[in-house]
Amino acid sequence: MRKDKRKKIIKNAIIVAILFVLVLSYLYIEGIRDVVNLVVISFIVSYTLKPIRDYIVEKYRLSIKKASMIIVLFCIVSFIAIMYFMVPSLLSESRNIGGMLDNLESYAILAAEKFDLDQIPLFETAYIQIGDKINTILTKEATGLFDNIIAILENLIGLAIVPVAAYYFLADGNVLYNKALLIFSTEKRIIVRKINSHIDRVLSRYIISQIILSLIIGILTFILMISLRLKMPLVLSVVNGVVNIIPYFGPIIGGVPIVFIAMTSSITKGIIALVGVFIIQQVEGDLLAPKITGDCISMHPVTIILLLILGEKIAGVAGMILCVPIAVIIKVIYDDINYYLF
Repeated sequence: MRKDKRKKIIKNAIIVAILFVLVLSYLYIEGIRDVVNLVVISFIVSYTLKPIRDYIVEKYRLSIKKASMIIVLFCIVSFIAIMYFMVPSLLSESRNIGGMLDNLESYAILAAEKFDLDQIPLFETAYIQIGDKINTILTKEATGLFDNIIAILENLIGLAIVPVAAYYFLADGNVLYNKALLIFSTEKRIIVRKINSHIDRVLSRYIISQIILSLIIGILTFILMISLRLKMPLVLSVVNGVVNIIPYFGPIIGGVPIVFIAMTSSITKGIIALVGVFIIQQVEGDLLAPKITGDCISMHPVTIILLLILGEKIAGVAGMILCVPIAVIIKVIYDDINYYLF
């Protein structure tokens, strides 16, 4: 009995030591950090695609490897198509930002003259400060955008590994999972399997619901922008659809640029765009989300808001998108451990 206990302690100590070395290596060795980041990104991509893979396997009776290959190839083609259409549009429209700002400035001057706001010192000061702030933000964002594009191009070979690794996670994920279970004792493997099954069930519902909602929001936004003949309809529709995943703040983050672009054309278009975005978000929040998403998060709104703030501080918009599913995983693990062990 003592011998078994000693073996267990040694085994746990070795696992902790390995984890400690891995964490230190990740923090202080850039090469290892880059590799780990690629593996994590590949795993997140594969896990996001897993519900779709399972649906294809069940619906069309394909093997897991064939379904995984079809999904990955479809994602690669879709990514290339999106980049082909979006990047040139984004670069061409970025040249018109100065003209858009001039139009917006002329509208502000006309409004100030009409209501005699230019006679108020406070308004003049606020106008100058807001203008400077907008110019600073746009310059910063434009620089950041081009820096990110250059960084993506520089790391193109590394990023090319992501779909390959994602395919193997999708195709051979069960094999890797079963091997990972060997570090647990026979009794604990049963509990780990149950917890993992619960996480899969909850996250699959969440991921599928968010993909459906994002597609609907993106399509509705695209229709709105095309009908108003606004610039960058594809880019802003995709952005609005993606950031819609972020609870509470997503609609604001995605809606403000659309209204801003509309305002640079005319005040009337700006008002129509504002009303249109508001209606889309109300339809999503009151009609679609309750039916599609259901109660798969089960968290208090205050908790979600705090998580979003924390996620934004750690990893920006990506952190805001990932913080909720990560919190869901932690919540499921905590609840299941309490249920099965205590």
